[in-house]
Amino acid sequence: MRRGIFALLLGFLLGGACFLGNGQTIQAEETAAVPEPQGIEIDPATGQLVGLEACSTCFTISRDTQVYLLPGTAHQPLGVLKKGQPALAIGKRDGWYQIYFRGMIGYIPGDATESYQIPASQSIRTELLQGEIKLNLLGDSITYGDRVADKNRIYATLLGQRCNAVKTNNYGWNGSAIAGIHPDKFIDRYPLMDPDANLILVFGGTNDYEGGGKAGTPLGTRGEITPLTFYGGLNMLMCGLKQMYPDAQIVFVTPLRRVGYLRKNKQGAHLNQYVAAIHEMAAFYGIPVIDLFEEPELDFASMRASYLVDGLHPDERGHALIAANLYRKLFLMEP
Repeated sequence: MRRGIFALLLGFLLGGACFLGNGQTIQAEETAAVPEPQGIEIDPATGQLVGLEACSTCFTISRDTQVYLLPGTAHQPLGVLKKGQPALAIGKRDGWYQIYFRGMIGYIPGDATESYQIPASQSIRTELLQGEIKLNLLGDSITYGDRVADKNRIYATLLGQRCNAVKTNNYGWNGSAIAGIHPDKFIDRYPLMDPDANLILVFGGTNDYEGGGKAGTPLGTRGEITPLTFYGGLNMLMCGLKQMYPDAQIVFVTPLRRVGYLRKNKQGAHLNQYVAAIHEMAAFYGIPVIDLFEEPELDFASMRASYLVDGLHPDERGHALIAANLYRKLFLMEP
């Protein structure tokens, strides 16, 4: 069910359900001019996003509808999409849309859709963070706490303690990337997370950049539906999370600055271009972003001796700073 592009092709050919998607370890090097990626623009007259038109393959569910394995109500149900949730159309068959659904391929009636509307707000919804917190953290080796012996001292555990979470699920995985040819990608793993969580943090992208002179994940373009590019993987991941957690707070966290982040990878991309892609796609889906790349106190690349073990992975002091920063942004509403 989770064998990357082969599963993707098989799902397309059979019209069946399959998990889509498959981190290499990361290294670091130095220097080169970094381009300024195009930022998110807001039209002051309308308050709407500029340059983020809804792609033709994305639409909104117009009424609560069952998703089926194949076209027709006689086939196996896979789950339900609620009114207002997003869906990505892959094809159409017998009046039914073939869609990407929580890491699978499924079908819904064509009359259960309407034009996609970009959400007006990316703000953290404080009402979703009242009461008991059940926390899912999807990430790479930083979330796992690689190079920190005591896992009680990593940011994921510290954040869970700080917000008094009744449950903290750490889905950090060494070498994991959001997309590309890496094994154990985020888009492979998110469907297996605890479905009852009400706060989902996604902290990744540094393994997609991978480092100066390293292979990296191709950036791709907005609107793609593919696990092989960064934009395509973000599109699938964000849509799938919005489908899986309609009543939860989803937040994306950008990569930190790492030693060597000023260099291009073999895709010709800098780390800040992956950061910009996260901002762009999150704006499209109305998902808040906590930008650690632009956080001065977390510029560990400039303070390597104080907070990094190896040029990439934070030590206990670095993890404590990350946890404190995330807590303030999530629960104290600091900008």
